[in-house]
Amino acid sequence: MDESFSFDAKKAGAWRFVPAVSFAVMMLVGVDVSVTSLREVSSADWKEMAPWQRIVQGESTSRFTSQLNSHFVWSTPFSKIQRAVDWNIARDTGSAVTAGCTGWFFLTEELTTFDGGSQNANARAYMVEQVAKQLQQRGVKLVMAVIPDKTRIEQEHLCGVHRPAAFAARAENWMTALRTNQVEVIDLQAPLAATKGERYYRTDSHWNELGADAAAVSVAKRLQDLQYADKTDLQPAPGAIKTATAERLGDLFHVSNLEGLPSALRPAVEQVASSTVAPVVNKSDDLFGDGGLPSVVLVGTSFSLRGNFVPFMSQHLGMPVANLAKDGGDFDGAAMTYLQSKAFQQEPPKVVIWEVPERMLQKPFKDTERKWLEILKKGQL
Repeated sequence: MDESFSFDAKKAGAWRFVPAVSFAVMMLVGVDVSVTSLREVSSADWKEMAPWQRIVQGESTSRFTSQLNSHFVWSTPFSKIQRAVDWNIARDTGSAVTAGCTGWFFLTEELTTFDGGSQNANARAYMVEQVAKQLQQRGVKLVMAVIPDKTRIEQEHLCGVHRPAAFAARAENWMTALRTNQVEVIDLQAPLAATKGERYYRTDSHWNELGADAAAVSVAKRLQDLQYADKTDLQPAPGAIKTATAERLGDLFHVSNLEGLPSALRPAVEQVASSTVAPVVNKSDDLFGDGGLPSVVLVGTSFSLRGNFVPFMSQHLGMPVANLAKDGGDFDGAAMTYLQSKAFQQEPPKVVIWEVPERMLQKPFKDTERKWLEILKKGQL
């Protein structure tokens, strides 16, 4: 039996033109998309590709391809489709984010061990000790507040995510080193661990309002116990806090590149408490300098800009707290900037609260930290 294929054009009829027409349409669409994309390339970029030397050497071809890829009009929808497939099939969140139980994301950095981590932590402890000595000479009290990792507090939501056993005593060892050198440290693990419910946002690296308020109460109480602030009942003023429920996309949504996906193809958006906290009006001139800067200043990281941590603290203290924390400030950013500023030199506060997340203790040093370390070794801020 002859099984060879035989094409009969008459029997195929109009269908015989489908392959050719399909190919032509694909080519025309490709040309149209390419031309539309290349219209976005600037004249300056076109001029850089024009010299014949670059054309001969192939450099212009490489640049042309790069520009086409950069301005490709379908790149965004294509990337979203790929991201949706990666998440829904493999639960891929990218290298910076680790997925725990359903709906829970964690920052991979909290689970990362660093070469020389212990030495880095010791060096940062030394930096804090030197800052405390310098501030004491100026009559300023330093209080450190160490924020535990989300993976430490929300362990029940890890669902198999491995947290290195070596991290069990990471924060405690660092705080012990500071206390040995008479630096006041507030361990925020205890109040957070004692608080029932979720204390960190599910898809964010920071604490939520429940966790932030528990930490704020702990800091306020410690300041009062140290007589750095007047005694109060730690209760907010009546009507000072108004809370509603709102949807919130956490920063780990953004880091994992899931925020642009349709709701059906991404994790559920969190419904969280979102409060408006009234500022505390100062009632004592003694708490302020000539320029009106509160006697308590907080420096730190994005944790102090999330969950209403500082507004809650101010309400519990019954006095203003100047929030000079920085997004992306890392260990040193906000503290170094403030302590080297004219504002600090001219109107130093009575108390500086320096908030530090646990995950930053062992990270490799940045150039700015190395420079500040050398300055501190010379007995300067």
